[in-house]
Amino acid sequence: MSELFITGLLGLVLGSFISMLSWRLPRIMFHPADEQLKAISLGGSHCPKCESPLAWYQLIPLFSWLVSLGRCQTCKQPISWRYPLIEISATALALLAIWQFGFNMSGLIGALFLLWLLTISVIDLEHHLILDNLSLPLLWVGLLLNTLGHFTDPQQAILGAVFGYGILWLIYQIHFRLTDKHGMGYGDFKLTAALGAWFGVSALPQIIVVAAISSLVIAILLIMTRKQAWQSHMAFGPFLAIGGAVQLFAGEQALIEWVLKFA
Repeated sequence: MSELFITGLLGLVLGSFISMLSWRLPRIMFHPADEQLKAISLGGSHCPKCESPLAWYQLIPLFSWLVSLGRCQTCKQPISWRYPLIEISATALALLAIWQFGFNMSGLIGALFLLWLLTISVIDLEHHLILDNLSLPLLWVGLLLNTLGHFTDPQQAILGAVFGYGILWLIYQIHFRLTDKHGMGYGDFKLTAALGAWFGVSALPQIIVVAAISSLVIAILLIMTRKQAWQSHMAFGPFLAIGGAVQLFAGEQALIEWVLKFA
């Protein structure tokens, strides 16, 4: 129980960091690298509406938002729900990883992977953008872990990175040739390559199918509720993240076993 309590607290802290990182990174991506690092590490937090600096007690994850009733103490304007939602999501994901794998290195790696995907997903949802400085390090970490065979062997990991990029690139090219429209971005290719590096080439079919099905379900729901038109572009990164999370928790045979169960 104490391990889950510690994990929950760390999840809230990391969630607060993710909410800050996902807000700042897209806005400073064209700045020089040294300025980006300074903006992330040294830039003080402030109200996005009136830009008033926030005191330390206003930065306590979730608690400060609840105490302030979701409003800035200076200008009284509402503070976005994105902050508590990201903090709660990060906490839940960290707890799931530790519950599944234990309070050990495997649990830590699983939690890191999920929180990394959460950061990528938030930025993609808000900006339709998957940043190289998030997806490429995720790829390198996956390859490094699998030099030790953590999830798969090195050959599978390398092939996963190559085919993860190549499969979505091919789908993109076919779609573009047929419709003269961009169906997805190069960030999606790099994220799929990273997932292939983590879990190997044999995991890619399940990851891509889960991403495609989940995106289709959400798109249909949004269209039915008139929150999105047929022609609207929808971020694909969060659905690839769902595919990666399913792979992490269930393994690559989960989809096959589920289909066979209903066959």
